[in-house]
Amino acid sequence: MRLVVFGATGGTGRLVVEQALAAGHEVTAVARRPSAIIARHERLTVVRGDVLEPSKIERAVAGQDAAVSALGAADRAPTTVYSEGTGNVAQAMLAGGVRRLTCVSSGGLEADHPYAPLLQRLVTKLFVQRLYKNPFADMARMEEELERSGLDWTVIRAPMLTDGPRTERYRVAASGHLDRPGRISRADLADYILAHLNDLASYRAKVEISY
Repeated sequence: MRLVVFGATGGTGRLVVEQALAAGHEVTAVARRPSAIIARHERLTVVRGDVLEPSKIERAVAGQDAAVSALGAADRAPTTVYSEGTGNVAQAMLAGGVRRLTCVSSGGLEADHPYAPLLQRLVTKLFVQRLYKNPFADMARMEEELERSGLDWTVIRAPMLTDGPRTERYRVAASGHLDRPGRISRADLADYILAHLNDLASYRAKVEISY
């Protein structure tokens, strides 16, 4: 598969690139600072680009089979990197005839998760959502825009991310809720993303993932 990855220098994006190459995919990694991508491979193409500048990403998207957005904000200040950035990716995909898009979002958007322990819900509502109110607000806008995009999208509402190993053992709920969601390693998040690129059950679904 020909795969383009946005946010390729971040913790999750870097692992998506590495695991995709190991699985035999052809990967185009888009980064504002290409020098930050240290991976080298005959099936890896590194492209300088910024998702907030549409003209710089159209060429990277053309001819791909799927796209992955692992974009992240640099801090907790107001941002449009999720909504505007992913929106620009979506427009480039529609223009290039590419339909499959997987985006990383946050489980913290839903404070009143029906199957989360009460203490976890309180911490999310009283502390996490207040601390990350700006990026969360933009993630929510991103999710709304994807629902209107017409693409075959998947939003992964990841819980607390860790730097743990890739186990390939985790729980998933597509368009539903997990019991007692907790945490997931970035390596296993990347594993899920790549393993479900062609999973029709995940199309146009918000997915929860956790150990």
